[in-house]
Amino acid sequence: MIKYTKVKLCDICRIEKGRTGIASAVPGEYPLVVTAEERKTCGTYQFDCEAVCIPLVSSSGHGKKSLKNVHYQSGKFALGSILCAVIPNNPQQVSARYLHQYLQFYKDTLLVPLMKGAANVSLSMRDIAKVEIPLPPIEKQLELCKTLDIYDNLMAEIERQRKYGTVLLRNILKDTFEK
Repeated sequence: MIKYTKVKLCDICRIEKGRTGIASAVPGEYPLVVTAEERKTCGTYQFDCEAVCIPLVSSSGHGKKSLKNVHYQSGKFALGSILCAVIPNNPQQVSARYLHQYLQFYKDTLLVPLMKGAANVSLSMRDIAKVEIPLPPIEKQLELCKTLDIYDNLMAEIERQRKYGTVLLRNILKDTFEK
């Protein structure tokens, strides 16, 4: 296995807190990245770049440490005030897609353990900045992103086919027992 040099996020990225109140956001033409998987919309944007968006609060609440989603977003977008954007300083050195895929895959071992609090569990931007990741050459990062995109598409298709199979089985049983 190839070992790559590990770097702290603060050495290769800037980290910026979201400014949009999710509940008070006026819907509009720009994506609004929130803690949920699905985006909302917003009439204004805060960023025009590629970024990894990390929730700063637990997905579960009630004193439980958890993160369901680490997001990737590009272009013009707004960011909820309970998230932060991790933005590569040099896109020729670090791919935001690579960072997203790495942090999403390892969130439970890299990010969740950094969460603190009894009732309101949160993650600090200072702690996120100290997270270390392996940094392969940009060509390798982009190659990995392509491979993972193929995998994600394949898994999505498998899930679609599973749902079709369930519907087919239900229709067969319905036809059999309702005749």
